[in-house]
Amino acid sequence: MLATMSAGKTSFINALIGQELLYTANEATTACVTRVEHRQGTRRFSGACYCYNDTELASLYSPSVALLKDWNANAEVKRISLAGTFKVQPRPAPGLVFHDTPGPNNSQDENHARLMLEAIRTVSFNALCYVLNASQLGTCDDRLLLEQLREELAAKPAQPIYFILNKVDLLDPEKGESIQGYVHNAQRYLRDIGFEQPIIIPTMASAALYARKALSAETLTRAQRSKLRQVLDDLEVNKRDLLNATVVPEVVKRRVFTSLNNLERRQRTKALDTRAYDKNQLQQLVTISGLKTVEALIHHQRRLDEQP
Repeated sequence: MLATMSAGKTSFINALIGQELLYTANEATTACVTRVEHRQGTRRFSGACYCYNDTELASLYSPSVALLKDWNANAEVKRISLAGTFKVQPRPAPGLVFHDTPGPNNSQDENHARLMLEAIRTVSFNALCYVLNASQLGTCDDRLLLEQLREELAAKPAQPIYFILNKVDLLDPEKGESIQGYVHNAQRYLRDIGFEQPIIIPTMASAALYARKALSAETLTRAQRSKLRQVLDDLEVNKRDLLNATVVPEVVKRRVFTSLNNLERRQRTKALDTRAYDKNQLQQLVTISGLKTVEALIHHQRRLDEQP
């Protein structure tokens, strides 16, 4: 997982995990490489942090967000390793691993860029997710990182890159800010840098995370409840715009649309059951949020990798 600071990369990872495991804030929050593995059957996450000579500094069963924040801020810590069951349905295949990397455009700490580059060069990965901030597309820092990424990957075997156009829920349609228009802008931007046929998934990671927390009966803050209610209220208006604007293989798009169609069908048959209706709305939100598309892409890529 790569991005410049404050693109929403860590929120995106939390949404894929289904809980607020990694610390997030409106500032540079990722200072070391964090490995997060889905391990089926565990009740809680376990974690450990390691120094630059790969010696374990500390480990704990069920580390808190506050402790992970402290590990991440510790200058002696180079990497963090976490393993546990992702709180999502359906469960992903065992062994799925996400690697969260520091945003390299932190002028106060040049080590972030070194760690990010080292991760690209040394971590074995099947796909790379690059998170773009839809409201800040084309900044100098973002373009520099993308150009550097293109050069780094040029010497590697072809690996798929998924461009996550995050925070599309902040766009204002009344001001002419359409999801389709921003996806087209992202296509032009990425092609100009050298990514010829970019896979682009418009995403609203924070709203999807709150929906998944609600589905798991986790407590939401007042601000999270307000944001979730706002997005749910807008759900019926141009519901399919986000999925229609997605640029992915057709087999992946069909799979996500099928999931949405099934949810809508069940919603109509359970319209009198308020609790079922609310749960169905939350599931629809997760489905159109971009997360299900990313998960379908991961599944699709695994199938391709398993072919002889």
